[in-house]
Amino acid sequence: MISVTNSFTNSLIKFAKKNKNFVVLDADLSDDLDLQKFSNLYPSRFIQNGIAEQDMISMAGGIARMGLIPIVNSFASFLTARGNEQIYNNATEGSKIIYVSLYAGAIPAGAGKSHQSLRDISLLSNIPNFRIFQPYNSGETYEILKHCLGKNEKNNCAIRLSIGPAPDSSPKLPSNYKFEYGKGTQITKGKDLIIFSYGQTMICEAFKASQLLKKKNINLEIINMSCLNYFNKSWLREKIKNFKYLFFLDDHNFSGGMSDLLISFLTENHLTDKKVLKKFGFTNFPACGTYEEVLKFHKLDHVSLSNQIIKKLKR
Repeated sequence: MISVTNSFTNSLIKFAKKNKNFVVLDADLSDDLDLQKFSNLYPSRFIQNGIAEQDMISMAGGIARMGLIPIVNSFASFLTARGNEQIYNNATEGSKIIYVSLYAGAIPAGAGKSHQSLRDISLLSNIPNFRIFQPYNSGETYEILKHCLGKNEKNNCAIRLSIGPAPDSSPKLPSNYKFEYGKGTQITKGKDLIIFSYGQTMICEAFKASQLLKKKNINLEIINMSCLNYFNKSWLREKIKNFKYLFFLDDHNFSGGMSDLLISFLTENHLTDKKVLKKFGFTNFPACGTYEEVLKFHKLDHVSLSNQIIKKLKR
């Protein structure tokens, strides 16, 4: 399975052949995204800024005012926190920039808290004219980048990317998958309850939790929400109409992530009547350790999730 990072760079190269209107800026993290492949082919369209996120984002703002589309790469925790003032100021100009939020979420956790990005969604979602995405796999990475580069997407975009391969037990997207802006994709079909999540880490844990629940005759429907802060009202109304229990799983802090944004949207549009809602996310600073250790510590592994879901149903 091709990782989302390899897919992103391969997609950049493919689009660059026809689209002459974008340039790539990097903050000394090109190795992690394998951007050398792009810079070797298009050296005049690649700018290495070094470890200077704020300067890089300010440079991107000037480039965007010239009519080009800057694609700005750094780790999500550095890009969205250090450069938040510059990102905001750029957004006020009405020009379009694509921010690549690499190393998004809690996994891998070996580098520790400074690198685990669990507040970037909340840092960006309050900026007008901004859309946040997280592709689940390589195919969705291509489609989301295509959407962000397209003429119909007028907003600034942030694309959260996981580092590393997807877990071996990751479910596949449907064979007839098609990216639709503001809509999710059904991973498993269920009749008892539904969970909304995103990204390879949490979708995999939700999938394994659904297998445990199935042994207890509980059928969980899993929806991959690759659009994290924009939702299609009519699609959501149809999707949840037969479910009483709605669950939300974030690879982000408990507050301010996709769950809060989606619940707020559902509430504002009067779609939560007679529904039972519960969200899952990180409630403290992220732990450092292996994939399994970190998720188990925060009770976000599949066993903990299935137990919490069962407990909620019993209530």
